[in-house]
Amino acid sequence: MIDNIICAPLYTKSYGFVPRGAIAIQHNRIVAVGDAAHIRTYATARTRIETHPDTTILIPSFCDSHQHFLSYIRGRVERLSLWDATSLYEVFRRVQTRTNTLSPHSWIIADGHDQGRYREQRHPTLAELDAIAPNHPLLIHRACHHIALANSCALAIAGITSQTAQPDGGRIGKLSDGSLSGILEESARALVTTHIQLPEIAWYDHIPSATFEYHKRGITAIGEAAIGHINGLNDLHVMQTAHAAGQLPLRVSYMGYGEVAHAWLRNEHRVIHDDWQNAPIIKYFVDGTLGGESAWLSQPYRHSPTNVGYSLYSDDMLCHAVAQAHTAGYQVAIHAIGDAAVAQVLDAYAHVLAKHPRHDHRHRIEHVEVIRAGLPVLFKQHNIIAAVQPLFTWFEESDVAQVPDDLMPYAHAWKMLADQGVQLAFGSDNPVVPDFTPVKGIAAAIQRCNYSGKSINPSQALPWQQALNAYTIESAWSIRREDLFGDLLPGMAADFVILDNQFTCDDIASINVLETWLDGQCVFRA
Repeated sequence: MIDNIICAPLYTKSYGFVPRGAIAIQHNRIVAVGDAAHIRTYATARTRIETHPDTTILIPSFCDSHQHFLSYIRGRVERLSLWDATSLYEVFRRVQTRTNTLSPHSWIIADGHDQGRYREQRHPTLAELDAIAPNHPLLIHRACHHIALANSCALAIAGITSQTAQPDGGRIGKLSDGSLSGILEESARALVTTHIQLPEIAWYDHIPSATFEYHKRGITAIGEAAIGHINGLNDLHVMQTAHAAGQLPLRVSYMGYGEVAHAWLRNEHRVIHDDWQNAPIIKYFVDGTLGGESAWLSQPYRHSPTNVGYSLYSDDMLCHAVAQAHTAGYQVAIHAIGDAAVAQVLDAYAHVLAKHPRHDHRHRIEHVEVIRAGLPVLFKQHNIIAAVQPLFTWFEESDVAQVPDDLMPYAHAWKMLADQGVQLAFGSDNPVVPDFTPVKGIAAAIQRCNYSGKSINPSQALPWQQALNAYTIESAWSIRREDLFGDLLPGMAADFVILDNQFTCDDIASINVLETWLDGQCVFRA
């Protein structure tokens, strides 16, 4: 018996655009897709038929191929939000207000700092951080989560002085006179974060409400891009326990990082592979971010003529890490933002694949914000997925503005990669952006405008079908789930969304999700 027939204009990579389309659903699977008049013939007396206007569109639900679910919850629960701050004055006001609600010496952790959004166009100084929280250790995370700002109280607790040696894979910021600036890059952040004392997060109390925010945006599947980066193996335990208890109605593919990755490579603490969870990927980080000027470029940053960023790995170390995961049968996903970092990762993949050929490896590079001539060819030659975030184009104008003139044509160059035949997998990197709505990312990929209407590399615009595919079936393929979701085909899971407008409208970013269906059930209705 057919349970539901949903009639609406629809788009799927396999069928294209069907103006008067419909899908038939039985239990949790799609039974038929096509012209509404034909699909209606499947109906029985018990079939529920739902018809939507011709202005709507039914598409596969979104797969956010790169984001951080537990970090999103942590930010909502325990961190002071600075995402919408537009001045240092507002940052200082919010921190000072928070100090009034806490006992002395309690930690204050803030999130969403972005100096590029502030009128002053700079980080706060250490003296300013000390003045706004003189009796509290303070740590402010930049939006990218690769840089943090600490006040003197936090630095003292961590034992950081001007004489502290620079850690491997990071930098302790210093002024020209050698004194501390309060800026901590990459691994240097851990010198402070290991000393933070906050109440344990009640994860299971917050997972359902966080999941609802994904459903509201049309997301039913995610690539959890660094499981283990908060509390090691406990991250995996939290997610799997929530899944077993029915509290996590999302399809999750894990990228193991740190302690989790090490356990997987020892064949320990594995994830049960089913329709809801799998663990195909090992994750590494090679460089930082554009906004923090720690992404590794081949030319100096526009506003920092002596700085090109840096790599967190030597060539040999990276090849060894890739080979270890590759020969164990995993996909590899490597964070690389600058063109020099992307080139280093491509070289490592080429080296390992030459020594250990493997069909359908599906290795990935995450972010790929700046490339250069010749790199798209290498992506295609070695079949490397570009897992990119068009929401960065929407939200991070100030980051792109750091790219030097010669590299600017290669910034967020998704079309350049796609034209070479490179597979794109879209995601959000939530929570490093103020909002993770896929429609806004698709709007940026199609129209190449940011939230304020400024055009960014308009030559890199993608057709709406290609952008939509990258947020659905191509993202599903990037996490080895293309047989289950990402398209609308008979036998696939009934995971889809209905939008209130089509991607040919003028204001794509204003398109809203009307309904989200997961496993044959409507989990969100506007």
